[in-house]
Amino acid sequence: MCKTPASPAFQPVSLDGRTLHVPRRSAHVPAETWAVTYNGPIPDHWQKTAHAKGFNILARVRDRYHLALECRVCGTVTVHKAFTLRTAQPACAGCAEIRRRSAAQDAGLVYLGRDPEDRHYGRYRIPECGHEVRRQFEIIERAAAGKTAIRCETCLQAREENEARRQGWTRLGPDPLGNPNYRLYRHDACGHEQRIAVTNMSWGQCDCATCGESWTAKPSTIYLARITLPRAGRTVLKLGYSANPEKRFRHQLGLPEDAQVTFLRLLAMPTGHAACAAEKRAHAELGRRFPQAVIPPKLYAGQIKVVSEIYTPWLLPEIERVLTRIARDIASPDGARAA
Repeated sequence: MCKTPASPAFQPVSLDGRTLHVPRRSAHVPAETWAVTYNGPIPDHWQKTAHAKGFNILARVRDRYHLALECRVCGTVTVHKAFTLRTAQPACAGCAEIRRRSAAQDAGLVYLGRDPEDRHYGRYRIPECGHEVRRQFEIIERAAAGKTAIRCETCLQAREENEARRQGWTRLGPDPLGNPNYRLYRHDACGHEQRIAVTNMSWGQCDCATCGESWTAKPSTIYLARITLPRAGRTVLKLGYSANPEKRFRHQLGLPEDAQVTFLRLLAMPTGHAACAAEKRAHAELGRRFPQAVIPPKLYAGQIKVVSEIYTPWLLPEIERVLTRIARDIASPDGARAA
């Protein structure tokens, strides 16, 4: 088959009763224009070049620049410019379709055709459920090679809706914060809307942040503390959350007796769920923007019983800005749901 480079889609038109595939970027040209042959000679060296590249030149079409090339493997007729024939390997629309159908079959799918909006995508049907999906050709090739699997979004959504229903929730849609592992749900008992990890919902490991009885539904606090470790000669910042920050530092962090703790900010949160979500986002942002400010655990091992959430003091202004934004978001009407 002809070697197909990254090429535009081909739109079929008719030429003397045969289907003529025209590049999609020329779709604005009226179809009848392509059916008009150009009365000009076809040089012998053009034919030789075409033969060497797997084609026969049937005619010159539309104008002096375009050729109707017949693939010597599959017989498909494709339009290309004479310049393309002379300087590159023309793409055969028919061979490309054959390869796509073959890849789809190897991936367990039925190929329905190219996507009309994007030349890199195709439309497929999943035989098991009959639903149509849109996928990149590269993904289908990987699936055909056994490197990935094709998932039906329609069936996935139905399964997630059933899982939520069993747990007393209603699936509302994707995560408003864009995390692919989360969805937005509404608690059937009280109407509270909440982000929950899909896997937690499937196992029933979810508690309503409004009417639940666990720590997630009770008020909490995000704290920012300065910790001075005299024996280590080091001062660090810790950002975290707790229903009782003072108790956490006194009994849970294993600090040395001579450690000095100063709370720089205590931000009241409506629920433990909101505090946990906001704190996780804060750490992700700080770690991404200021990786050099994250202190390696080995530098405070044996003195603070955590393996993360510890920063250098110079990051204080940035952490303060993040906490101010969290306070503003929580105060907004949609703050609780976004958390």
